[in-house]
Parts: sequence; structure tokens; C-alpha cells
Amino acid sequence: MALNNKENKIGKGLWISIIWNIWNHRNKIVFKQGKVDLEEIFTLAQLNAWTWMKYKVPHVHFSYNDWNLCPIECIKSIT
Repeated sequence: MALNNKENKIGKGLWISIIWNIWNHRNKIVFKQGKVDLEEIFTLAQLNAWTWMKYKVPHVHFSYNDWNLCPIECIKSIT
């Protein structure tokens, strides 16, 4: 199945958000003697993805709470 431009942009943004948060968490562990916290990584990835979509993708009208509860439906609503 081919992705349209908007779906491709959203997919890339989500991917970058996940990788960015894993990288930042890794740096915290290596350089600041942090501990592995998967919940923190996931929560920050969700927040960063929603923030990115809210400001970069037209027609995003769902709340952060909606995004947390049902991200697939939120994505479908803008594609």
C-alpha cells in the first residue's frame, strides 16, 4: 500500500520522535548516570510526536489526551 504525502510526513515525524527520545535517554544514562526508564521514553515520544504534529501538520484538531487514548484514530482523522 502506497502512502500519500501527508501519511508519509506523519510516519517520518513519529519515527524521528521515537528515535530522538531513545537517543536522549541513552545520553542521560551514559553521561549523567541515569537509569533505564522505558515509561519515560514512551511518554516523551508520545508528547514530542503530538507536539510536532500539532504545529507541522495542518488539520490536527485532537487533544493530547485523545492522542494518548487512541493514536491510530487520531492519525486517521487527519489523513
